[in-house]
Amino acid sequence: MSNGYSEQNALWRGKLVALARRLSEKDMGRQAGGPGWTVTGLLGHLAFYDQRALALLTKWKRDGISPSPHDTDIVNDAMRPILNAVAPREMKRLAVEAAEAVDAAIDALEPEFLSRIETDGKPVKLSRAAHREHHLAQIEKALAQAPA
Repeated sequence: MSNGYSEQNALWRGKLVALARRLSEKDMGRQAGGPGWTVTGLLGHLAFYDQRALALLTKWKRDGISPSPHDTDIVNDAMRPILNAVAPREMKRLAVEAAEAVDAAIDALEPEFLSRIETDGKPVKLSRAAHREHHLAQIEKALAQAPA
């Protein structure tokens, strides 16, 4: 099944996969996206938020949709040193697998349930594309600015 999110999610998942394949070990350690973040950390950030969305979809199917607020800035600040410390090869794998899993779950949503998430499921975004686009652009910028 597919829905209004499928095409863009797949497009940006494909770009994530392509980028992950070409990133070297050295690239993964480059600073990207702001103070304290590396390419590894940004991929981990994407993996975390895709996994969070997947976990919420699973919970909501089981228990019904309910709010799941969190302080994004605090979560990001707390995660940053942990994400930056993960082995680069492992982080590339985690980012790709999380994107594939959440996109498959979103693609499989029944139309009625999808509509309820759009109405009641804030702050989860079923469009994973914009988040991926933003952070992949940060990574590409860091790579372009890196010395040859």
